[in-house]
Amino acid sequence: MINTFHSSYNPPPPPVPPRTGYRKPQPAVNTPLVKYLSVMLLLLMILTFGGFLYLFQKLNMQLQGSYDEDMTSLQRLQDCVEKNMVEDSMTNCGKLMEKYKAVFAKVLQANEKSVSKLTGGPHFIGPAAHMTALSEHKDKTSEFLKTNNLLWDEDHSLLQDVRLSSKRDMLTIQYPGMYFIYSQVTFSKNSPSVSLKQSIRIVVPKKQEPKELLKSFCSLNPDTSNLCTASLAGVFHLEKEQQIYVTVANSSLVNRDSCSFGLFKLR
Repeated sequence: MINTFHSSYNPPPPPVPPRTGYRKPQPAVNTPLVKYLSVMLLLLMILTFGGFLYLFQKLNMQLQGSYDEDMTSLQRLQDCVEKNMVEDSMTNCGKLMEKYKAVFAKVLQANEKSVSKLTGGPHFIGPAAHMTALSEHKDKTSEFLKTNNLLWDEDHSLLQDVRLSSKRDMLTIQYPGMYFIYSQVTFSKNSPSVSLKQSIRIVVPKKQEPKELLKSFCSLNPDTSNLCTASLAGVFHLEKEQQIYVTVANSSLVNRDSCSFGLFKLR
């Protein structure tokens, strides 16, 4: 049988065998440059590692020195407390305490700034007072009933850069400025002869008559036993040594458990 199938595809010729002594060309390599870059990279790594090691050792030595200094200072403070010191040693202890007070002051100031940032406003550190009325169990001699000026319990009150008088009725201003003043007096009894009134008054140095700053009233039904509260609040400019107090027409009508008086400096 005759094959009549023909194709136009011609296979490629076989490769030519390599000549004797022929080598395939290799890419050019700059050996000195590679060696130089390798040495520089190694030196850079050594310098970097050495630098980190040096900084670590230096920081560790500084921390250790600071720790040793702190321990020495604490030991000196302990010696100041526990041992009987001569005059020179006590002088050194006093100097050491002054340094610690300065550090404490800086820490407190930093804390106040942190609180200011957290609260969104300045931290209040000015003159302030919040007084509570003298209770009956502390008023052994009934001093509260002997005067129309309300008396305050210093042990259960807040006093900051404001002084309470010896009679426990007046607050004396130490720093001049604008003050917010408030008071609240609760009455538990009624009297047909006097009104249930409270007022805040101020005593100006070298002036005999006090000045009334604020006043308020409340009323009670004489046939029932209930309470009424009179409140006051205002802003005033006060000078140094001026005295502020709360007075009523009759202190025996007052419920001492619900009376307060206070102020704080605005600026």
